[in-house]
Amino acid sequence: MKMRLVPFGEYPPDWNMAADEFLFREFMEGRGLPSLRFYGFKPVSVTLGYHQKRVPGIFKKFPAVRRPTGGRAVLHNGDLVYSVVGDHTAGYFAGSIFETYRKIATFIVDALREHGFNARLSQGSTAGHTELCFDSTTRYEITLEGRKIVGAAQVRRKNAFLEQGSIQFFELDRRVLADAIRNEFSKAGIEFVLQPFSEEEIKRIEELTSLYPVIEPSG
Repeated sequence: MKMRLVPFGEYPPDWNMAADEFLFREFMEGRGLPSLRFYGFKPVSVTLGYHQKRVPGIFKKFPAVRRPTGGRAVLHNGDLVYSVVGDHTAGYFAGSIFETYRKIATFIVDALREHGFNARLSQGSTAGHTELCFDSTTRYEITLEGRKIVGAAQVRRKNAFLEQGSIQFFELDRRVLADAIRNEFSKAGIEFVLQPFSEEEIKRIEELTSLYPVIEPSG
């Protein structure tokens, strides 16, 4: 199986969401490979789940944007963010939403363990959910010493899925961790094609930013 690898970069919140939307559409419409992309946010920003109605008060001093995926609010301040686009009906990532979560989360857990950190897959928390993603865990999210360090959410259209995740772990350089995760994908037989965004693709991504208007800080 071949996947496109988009290397790490830091971008504004609307651009990041539009870039993931672009990769998702390209694959869904048969024009692109499955993809793995690593990125960060500049400036510090908040993303909201697709169905969230408001920015939580604690995060109102930061620009915010809604994700195409579900879940709850995440503050992006030096975290490593990833997106995976693929086929949920056939191939390596086929299966239910939880099965796809598990497969991707296992790569991240194994990457962290390779660096000596005893990360674990969560079976879910009995704590009630708040507006904030990292207040509780759901099935196949990742914890370290009892603390949630990875939150993820998916959207599915036709045969395609987009998973977006935030790795809130700061004891490894983000690029080192991204390389370790990519290596775990490779161990599963996935072959990567390194392909940064072209100038033409960047123009098309910029056209999609209107789908993800920034909610300006108010606090």
